[in-house]
Amino acid sequence: MRKRYVYRNGEMVEVGADYVTAPRTTSFQVMPDIKPYQSMIDGREITSRSRHREHLKAHGCIEVGNETKHLMNPERDGRPKPLPGLARELREIAAAKLRR
Repeated sequence: MRKRYVYRNGEMVEVGADYVTAPRTTSFQVMPDIKPYQSMIDGREITSRSRHREHLKAHGCIEVGNETKHLMNPERDGRPKPLPGLARELREIAAAKLRR
């Protein structure tokens, strides 16, 4: 059977099943604006998050860690659409070669 513990005055104390923790209160999280920086693309000064997003979009760039490739439309990006059933066919070919 599992037991529950809490810290009281720096010491770990076992509590019963009827122990209730204080309810969490909700609050707003406010993210500050970015500090101005010089663009590595064209040298302009970027002074806000909105300008940062606009600048990246205008130059066709993305932030590392914020990739959204799964949201991109292949036709809009100039890439050809994958052939229907291609992934399944490739899996079958690979499985057949592994069975040999």
